[in-house]
Amino acid sequence: MIEPRRICVVTSYAAATEPRAPRHAIAAKKAFPDADVVLVDLAPKGAPAGAEPALLRSHDIKRHTVEYPSRASGVARLAGRKLATRVGRAAFARFGVLHESIFGDRARGLTRVLLNIPSDIYIAHNIDTLLPAVQAADRHGAAVVFDCMEFYSDMGDGQDTTEAAAARALEARYLGRCALVMASSDTMADALGAEYGIPRPLATYNVPPTEQELPPRRGGGLNLYWRNSVIGFGQRGLEDIIEALAVLPSEVHLYLQGRQTPALASELTRRVESLGLRNRVHVLPPYAPHEAVRMAAPHDVGLCLERKGPRNHDLTVSNKMFDYHMAKLAVIATDLPGLADVIRRSGGGLLCRPGDPASLADPIRKLLAFPQLLGELQSNARRFALATGNIEMEIEKISSALKDAVARRKAAA
Repeated sequence: MIEPRRICVVTSYAAATEPRAPRHAIAAKKAFPDADVVLVDLAPKGAPAGAEPALLRSHDIKRHTVEYPSRASGVARLAGRKLATRVGRAAFARFGVLHESIFGDRARGLTRVLLNIPSDIYIAHNIDTLLPAVQAADRHGAAVVFDCMEFYSDMGDGQDTTEAAAARALEARYLGRCALVMASSDTMADALGAEYGIPRPLATYNVPPTEQELPPRRGGGLNLYWRNSVIGFGQRGLEDIIEALAVLPSEVHLYLQGRQTPALASELTRRVESLGLRNRVHVLPPYAPHEAVRMAAPHDVGLCLERKGPRNHDLTVSNKMFDYHMAKLAVIATDLPGLADVIRRSGGGLLCRPGDPASLADPIRKLLAFPQLLGELQSNARRFALATGNIEMEIEKISSALKDAVARRKAAA
């Protein structure tokens, strides 16, 4: 391979909501300044694709947004795409055939889009982009880089068995031929290497940009902060902190942030009121991704309470963990491999048993009783974020890995 002239980065989400694809596009441009870097993202037809991340514009990265039908844009076309997904899954279940629509209808037609963007490297994000990227790479003699953000063959949260089996089959078939595989944590990198017999992937974490100035704390008692894309009970441990709060002193308050559906809001309200916590549980409105650190900063303790079960939850590390560190929060996390590994490295938090409200209440009591310990953990978290857990350091690491991958491919040619 000569020096790449075009690099195509593809994600099945909108660039404004995807924390990893834009930074990988920037890393590609940094590694190969003369290359034309194109970021392909997907968005529902008729809905705004979201603001273009400022870093893309400042690094001269082109964006190509592919629209897919939604219920609002046309029921008939959407129904046809949903049918294609069902047919694709049936074909895989019976014959082992892999198709671009097998993980959902959003990626239907993505292969054709990528075939029309001849590139030297395709950097694919999310399992539904891997097959289209491989097929485009085969057509154009290109290298494939895959960002394995999740343990896709065991996601939990309602993943059906056909989809899990298809993810395993796809990864088993193609990860070994990728010029570089990235993973969302060190524990994930170890697991993928062992699972598929491939060189250990590069661990790249979902870290935020460096924030030099932070807003002031709320003050008054101990303020806990739990965040998720959607506020609801399930694998993210919200029910555990609600139950723990009921046995904690009244000066401990809980702030929740994320989207709410009417049904989930009603369920939360019933649970909070049944435990007499109405004045101690506060729901904050959703926020834009670039505001994540500043939204967390007014609180004292950030919560990462994933429950044990799906391997994905055991191995991944949510971006909120690093937002909490950058926001100078002490962190309480469940003792799962991915989360515990970061806490041990940063010295910025305490661990509790997954799914155990009583175990969760203990470190909260400790931080309430020992303000000096709280301050030490907060300082450790902030120090780690500024030294290691930031996007600038990650981009340097990814850029170097991309250059090494191209050099290996040249040497093998």
